[in-house]
Formats: sequence, C-alpha cells, structure tokens
Amino acid sequence: MKTQSMYQNLLRTMPVRIALAAGGLVLVLLVLFRLLSPLLVSSDLVRERMESAVEEWLGHDVVIRGTPSLSFWPRPVVKIDDIAIRQEDRPDAPILGHVTSLSARFSIWEALRGTPVFQDFTLTEPQVLLRQNQDGSLNWSSDGVLGQTLHRLGQSQSAVDNQLQLERDPVIGDISIVSGSLRIEDRTGRSILIDKIEGSLDWPRLSRSARLRIEAIAKNEPVSLDVSAVNPLLLLAGRGSEVDATLQSPLVTASFRGAADLQRYAFMSGDLKISVPKVAEAVTWGNIPVHIADRLTNFSLTAKLLTIGNVLRFDQLSVAANGTKGTGVMDLAMATASSPPRLTGTLAFDTIDLARLGHVIASEDQTIGADKAKRASLLERQIGLDVRFSAASAALGPVTLDNAAVSIVSNANQTQIEVLDSDLFQGSLTGELTLLQVPELSTKLRIAAKDVDLGSLGKALAWSSPSITGTGSLQARMKLSKTLLQASPDDVTGDFRFQAKSGSIGGLDLSRLMTLAGGTSYFSLQQAGQSSSSFETLEAVGKINGSSAELSSASIAVAPYRLSLAGVIPYETRSLSLSGTIENGVASHRLFIGGAWPNPVIWPMHEQFQIPGTSRP
Repeated sequence: MKTQSMYQNLLRTMPVRIALAAGGLVLVLLVLFRLLSPLLVSSDLVRERMESAVEEWLGHDVVIRGTPSLSFWPRPVVKIDDIAIRQEDRPDAPILGHVTSLSARFSIWEALRGTPVFQDFTLTEPQVLLRQNQDGSLNWSSDGVLGQTLHRLGQSQSAVDNQLQLERDPVIGDISIVSGSLRIEDRTGRSILIDKIEGSLDWPRLSRSARLRIEAIAKNEPVSLDVSAVNPLLLLAGRGSEVDATLQSPLVTASFRGAADLQRYAFMSGDLKISVPKVAEAVTWGNIPVHIADRLTNFSLTAKLLTIGNVLRFDQLSVAANGTKGTGVMDLAMATASSPPRLTGTLAFDTIDLARLGHVIASEDQTIGADKAKRASLLERQIGLDVRFSAASAALGPVTLDNAAVSIVSNANQTQIEVLDSDLFQGSLTGELTLLQVPELSTKLRIAAKDVDLGSLGKALAWSSPSITGTGSLQARMKLSKTLLQASPDDVTGDFRFQAKSGSIGGLDLSRLMTLAGGTSYFSLQQAGQSSSSFETLEAVGKINGSSAELSSASIAVAPYRLSLAGVIPYETRSLSLSGTIENGVASHRLFIGGAWPNPVIWPMHEQFQIPGTSRP
C-alpha cells in the first residue's frame, strides 16, 4: 500500500507528467503521419523520380508503363510494374532490359521534400541483354553515374589502402532478384542464356564492401555463385580488390580468395581451387577450346596465384586427373596483339599415359580435317605450350617407361611431344611425336631405343614368334601424310635400323637350314628346325613404304653360320618375299623365302631356280 502511494505521488510530479504528455504526442504524430502519408506523397512524383534515378545511374532511357503503388506500413515501399530500359529516347530504340516489377524502400521525409531516395530494391523477372558490337564495344552505355564513377576511379590514383573517397556515396542497400534472366551475345551472334536467376546483392554504399549470392540455370545446368569484394567499385573500375569467390555446379566447383583485377587478366594473387569431375562435359558446356584436356576425368587443381607483369604464375601447383597426381610450377603468359597465350612450366607426376596424351592432342585435328577455315580458327585460339613433365612411370601402350622426362611444345605451326629420357627394360628410350599444322596436316614420329632387354620387351608386347632374347637397339623415323588418328598403314613412310647382340632366336636352326639349302626341293621353316639359335649379332636396316617394309639388309651371325636377307615384307598380310644367302665360311647357298608367317616356305636358289609365280622368257 505504501509502495502504490509512492508511485501515485511520482506520477503527479510536473517533470514526469510533461514527459508522458510529450511521449504520447510523439506517438500520436507518428500514427497520424503514417495515416496521412498516402495523401502527402504523390505517386506521380515517385514515378518521375524513379525514372530519372534509373536513367541517371544507367545512362539509358527508362520507360515506366505501370502505375506506381505505395504502401506505408510497416515501412514505406514503392512498387512499379512494367519497366523498360531502352538504348536511347526514341520509340524504335533497342530494348536493353525489362523488369516486370520493381519495389524499393524510400524515406518519407525526403519524399515530402520532393527528392525521394530509393534503396533495398527487389527486381521481379528482370530480363537483361548484354551484346557485343562489331567494334568490340558493349550495347550498354558507360555515360551514367555508375559508368562515369568507374571511369574516374580507373583513371585516378586516389584510392590508397582500400580507402575510397567519393563525391557521391549514395545508399544502395540490398538488391534482391527474383526469376531473372541474362542473355549474352558476342559479335558473331553466338549467345548464352542464364535464366531462373535468384539471389541478392548486399551493397550498403558504393564505397563499402559488397556480397553477391545468386543461383541460376546456365545452359541447362544449375549454377550457384557467391562473391564478396572489399572494394567492388575499384574492382569494376579495373583497379583491383580483395575478393572471395565460390562457384558451384554439377560440372565444376571452383573457389578463389585473394586480390583480383578485372582489367589485368582477372586474378592477381591468391588461393585457387578447381574441381571438374568430367572435363569433356565441362568443356562442351562452357564452349572452352581446351581440346588437349577433354579426355580427363576427376580433374582437380590447387595453386597459389601470382601476377608478374603479364604472366600469371601457378605456384605450389597440385593437379590430379585420371588417377594420377602432379606437382610443380606453371606460368601462363597472357595473349598479346601478336601472340596467343602460352603456358610454360614443370610438373612431376606419379604416372602419365603417353599414348592417351598423343591421342588427346591429335583428336581435334581429326574432326577439323582439311577445313582450312576451321584450322585457322583453331590456331588463333590455341594455347601455346612449353611444358616439362617427369613421371615415375609412363605408360606407352603395353609397355611402361620408368623415370620418364617428357616435354610438350606447341605453337601455331606444330605440336611436339618428346620423350627426353626414360628407362625401358634395363635400357633407355627416347622419342618424338610431331603434329604439323602447316603447310598441311601431317605427323612425324621418331623412336630411339638403346640396349633394351628383348625378352622382357617381347613379353610386354605379347610377341610369340619368333622369340628373341638379348640386348637390342632400334632407331626409327616415320612420317604420316595425315593426322595421327586418320592415318592408315598406307599413309606411313620412313626408315629403321635394328641391332641386337648376344641373344637367341627361337624356331631357327642355321645348321639345319644350311643343310636343306644345299638340296633341290623346297621346305618349310618348321622343317629347318624348332630349336633356338644363339646369335652373336642380329641386324636389320630398311624402309617403311605404306603397308609393307622394304628390307635393305638383314643378317644374323651364329658361328660359324651367317644368314643375310633382303626383300619386301607386306606385314598387313603377314607375308614374306625375301632373297638371302646362308654361309658357313666354306660354302654358301642362296635362298628365296615366300609364303606367310609364321611358317613360310623356303626355296634353294640354284642356276636353274625360278622364283614361284614367274616364267622364263
């Protein structure tokens, strides 16, 4: 009772009564202000101010066909329907964009003063067309407030330590996008449609940081993008800003955190991560001309990016694809007016597949063929390469090279894959595959194997007859008159030299062959003996001419015997047409070998001998 009396006495005091009265008056005024706002704020004024504000910002004509509607509770909001953005103020001007509905918050106080300022926009079904003109310029003007601000910032050096000082720093707030679409067209008429765009841009003021979060459908694939920039205005002006970006889709996932510059080759420095499960699908989806990578699967890349002049360096690079991993450093030199972009560097892999690498690099040539216009387009967009690989093991068809060092050098004229060094069955192998683009599509191949264990090589190649052991060396040069994938055996020409020592050859008994060659009747190779002969040297020199090999000379020495051969081997039909001599230091006999491998027929050649299939004159 005493407490209640104290409260009553307090309420009777003059200051408290004045405060309560003032508070009640303010509350009544606010309610009245809200109720009378629709009568005080003109919708025509808001419409006119909205048109002029958008035109001022974009530098294009804006036509609002719908009637603005205003709501004042719980906060003032204007909603305008059917907004068209035209390139210029004339009836037949091209339409750059259309917004089905736009709503924005505004201040009642500024609206009453006749200068409403809008913020926190919601764009429903905005449709934007971004087209590249024939001269390379865009259809959107840079004459608006935003474009002029970006131009001044791009020319100015006033921004220091990410601090921006602007003459005008208007409030933007949140921009929400509902069911938007963006069509991008290049000068050739090719276009891409990004639709079903949902998201928001949180940008309090022009000078502040911003964050863009959107989800969309691009070429039938869902894509989400989350980008934040410390100084987005500087970024758009080509000056650079700290950026944190993430891209996600079923085809590619990528993230970047660091300093970015949209004017100088995009990324400057920072951490980059990329993951592409199926490169072929991603390349097709993005229309990216990376034909040397479209056979890759489960591709991933992490690196620290650094910009040095016009070179983008991938430092601490780690790449993985097709079950193998590599580490190293790569440099991407950006394109200039006279040269395409060029990739250089070194990578160390666990394993690589050289046959697949050659197939992948040659694959696009096969589809382009002799179409010179398409070939010219390919050369213009091709990335130059000068890359060195090292691999603990390198697959080359059925054989595996150990400790391989490989280089790839590519320019507008040719692509060259070279095995600089490798270990092969206790010996070594080097080689070179050159894909020529000009003057005509063709391929060159060089192989040099030295001191290779022939027995192990034969097992790897599943070579059964004749079985050869020992140490051998091979030098071969071949030229294909077509691309690697289009060429048939008829398109191959070249030469070869094979040498072996201290080995054995199965299914050949030179002692028995010497005896039968002294007779008068023909016999099969099997009749010459099934045992092996240990040879001291084995040599063969010849040429490759289409689907056959021309054996200039071949010899095998098994003391005291020596067999020498020459002739033609049509290897597609596994047939032989050879003439030869066998000798033992005392006597010699001439032979003709014909028929099909593995059991050809041998004819002794005496003075009366006639080669089968011929007639005497």
